[in-house]
Amino acid sequence: MKKISLGLTVLVLICSLSACKELKDAQNAFQNEKGNTDNGKNEALNNLMGALQGDKDSYEDLPPASDLEAYNNYVDLSNFMTGDVEESLDRYFNGVAASGDFSPIEGGSYITTTFSNQDYEFLDEVESQADLGTSYKEIDEHALTLIPTLRALMEVLDEAGNYGNQKGYLDDNYAKGQEIHSRFVPAVNAYDDERLPYLNSLRAILQEQQARDLERFEKEGYTVRYQMLKLTMLKSEIMNAIYKQEDISDENVLSLDVTEIRPKYEEMAAVLAEFAVNFKDEAELEKEGFESYKSGQLSFFNNAITEFKVQTQALLSRVDEQRAYSEAEKLTLSTTEGSLERLIKCGSDVTSRYNDVIG
Repeated sequence: MKKISLGLTVLVLICSLSACKELKDAQNAFQNEKGNTDNGKNEALNNLMGALQGDKDSYEDLPPASDLEAYNNYVDLSNFMTGDVEESLDRYFNGVAASGDFSPIEGGSYITTTFSNQDYEFLDEVESQADLGTSYKEIDEHALTLIPTLRALMEVLDEAGNYGNQKGYLDDNYAKGQEIHSRFVPAVNAYDDERLPYLNSLRAILQEQQARDLERFEKEGYTVRYQMLKLTMLKSEIMNAIYKQEDISDENVLSLDVTEIRPKYEEMAAVLAEFAVNFKDEAELEKEGFESYKSGQLSFFNNAITEFKVQTQALLSRVDEQRAYSEAEKLTLSTTEGSLERLIKCGSDVTSRYNDVIG
């Protein structure tokens, strides 16, 4: 079973992702515990993987302050889940195989990191907010069921992190690690069950805001901001077109239906050609309110979205030519031209660079 992470390609505020695998990999890995009855959950993930997009500082019609604070907290929780939690899970799977049975990875590195007190305090704050109730009733309900499962998972990961940091596995030949894993599996499965409804309910709100932002940027003549957001939207649409095709992975990538992807790629290429010129226009940047230091961040975003475009192009060519991976490429999919793994990584970089600009 290949190394997995539970990351999502999410674009909300200041999240920085390292996600490069689908959550359904984890679900498949734990099939002995969960069975094969979670098709609805896979579908929810596929809908989400394309990206949750929004800029919480750019409301056209600002909500009341209490609503804005609640929105911010829920977005920050999403970022925490797709950032710190995903990274912690990735570290865990660097040392332990993604299987219901405990199996240390030969040559791997057992997790040594833990969450901070501030992380737990933040969960308490959001849970209290949801318990009191906000104008986002559906998200309140999902948060109240999600947060206890997230907290429980974090506590197990902290126990694993302390065990790894102290190199306890050298004292007991992983006996404690095996016991921790027996609790990790149900904990991560419970988190899996609860997090997707939360993220999907948040997604609807974020997409509405994104559409308003795009319309406002166009109306106000903010060319760079409009094109930057449009490019991230197209990136998300391309990823959604991939992930809604259940069971598609690098193992069967040549079966990918590119009918929906191709026109989005062509539109992205056209917008990117204009953006690559416009983001260097100092007068335009000043008009749109960019600080001078943002020029470097805009350049990084341009590099990231360009790489995403190039890798999408490579993926389309691979499918068109029915060109299978070589044995060497199979070992280095994260750097292989036209692989899904590399494309997902590029998409995460776009997300991070976009958030650097707007953050």
